[in-house]
Amino acid sequence: MVSKSLRDNASELERAVFFTVYNSRQQRFNRSVAMIALLIKYISCGLILVWPVYLLFILLLVSPATAEYIWYTMAFIPGLIFWLRIYFKSALKEYRRLVKNHILNKGFIRGLIFA
Repeated sequence: MVSKSLRDNASELERAVFFTVYNSRQQRFNRSVAMIALLIKYISCGLILVWPVYLLFILLLVSPATAEYIWYTMAFIPGLIFWLRIYFKSALKEYRRLVKNHILNKGFIRGLIFA
């Protein structure tokens, strides 16, 4: 079991204990690490799918004739922003599903990456 969530019909004592553990320094750190891991997971999966396009974008940016092709490089920027938005949204959705309102146990990273 990677995480434990609060039941809907939990007593006041269960709620108090859950939120005490949930708001602890270690759990806040675990949630930060989980968000970073999810972002890396989604962005790397996206890079695997569309790396040739962004490799071309990077090559255009570092080429000596960039001034001549500035409009072509500018055309990639909205696509890059849209692409990042999609992956950030997906990572946030998975964060809400797997991390938010859950107490994360040891080995939670493996569960997030392979979920």
